[in-house]
Amino acid sequence: MIEKMIVQAKQYLPLQILEVVWDGTVFQMYGSTWNFNTLSARRLSSKNKMIISCFDKDSERVINCLKNVEIIDVDLQTNFLKIDPVFILSNGQRLEIFSTDTYEPWIFKFSEIVYAPTPGEPSSFGHDVI
Repeated sequence: MIEKMIVQAKQYLPLQILEVVWDGTVFQMYGSTWNFNTLSARRLSSKNKMIISCFDKDSERVINCLKNVEIIDVDLQTNFLKIDPVFILSNGQRLEIFSTDTYEPWIFKFSEIVYAPTPGEPSSFGHDVI
């Protein structure tokens, strides 16, 4: 499923990040025609270092630096478990998502398309539902 989402998302790139919200539980970022929400862990990194992770002391302040940055690419966070996206940003940083829930660990909506990996889509998690 995520491969299909990535192909679709690339048609809408770049996506400008107009707002970023982190309330300690839900992380949201959105633009005029899209939004991304997650309860899962995430980190912001650059070429050779991790800038901040979601539970670091200054994460709310630092994550606000993403306002007005563009998402210029979307890719798989890892090829090992193909369920999470990584957003490549116009400032050279990467926002990586790490699912911590098997029920809608993240939701990505752009245009009128909504993607949410769920147990109802076993292939999105790489295993069969028991």
